[in-house]
Amino acid sequence: MKVKLLSAMLASSMLLLGCGSDNDDVTEPPVVVPPPVEDAIDIDEATSIVMNLDSVDAATGALTFSLKDGDNKAITKATDYDIFYFGYPDPASPSTKAKAWKRWHVTQGYKCDTSTDEECVGILTETATKGQYTFDAIDLDLEGKAAAGAVALYKVAIQIHGAQASNEIELIAAEE
Repeated sequence: MKVKLLSAMLASSMLLLGCGSDNDDVTEPPVVVPPPVEDAIDIDEATSIVMNLDSVDAATGALTFSLKDGDNKAITKATDYDIFYFGYPDPASPSTKAKAWKRWHVTQGYKCDTSTDEECVGILTETATKGQYTFDAIDLDLEGKAAAGAVALYKVAIQIHGAQASNEIELIAAEE
């Protein structure tokens, strides 16, 4: 009796194992994974550069800004720049100088051109966020170039250079 029971169990298990899909000749199409969208571009490949100033520390000259191209891709590997800081008197204060209508100002510039042997002035650093940069103005001293307490308004002009393009330079007021 045990042999009949054992053979019946073996036969039923063989039937279960033998049953498979009857569509073995149909293959699943391979899963196509599209390549990741490149959201960044090297500065030397960019044909346009748009700079957005995020913050300025008027006292130290520390800057934070972002760079994008015309297609809104973050620009990476920026190294060449011209950055100028301007100090102006308080526009509401009267002047005793005869040519005060010219509104004097003091300036200090920082430059880096990696195609020359000149040492870069200032430190441009790319942050962990693609297209985001910080700039440290070493030894910025606009106050030392004017009478004590005369500088009341600060502005900065930033131009970043790539192999094919540079951003439009504009004078941006810095908040104290």
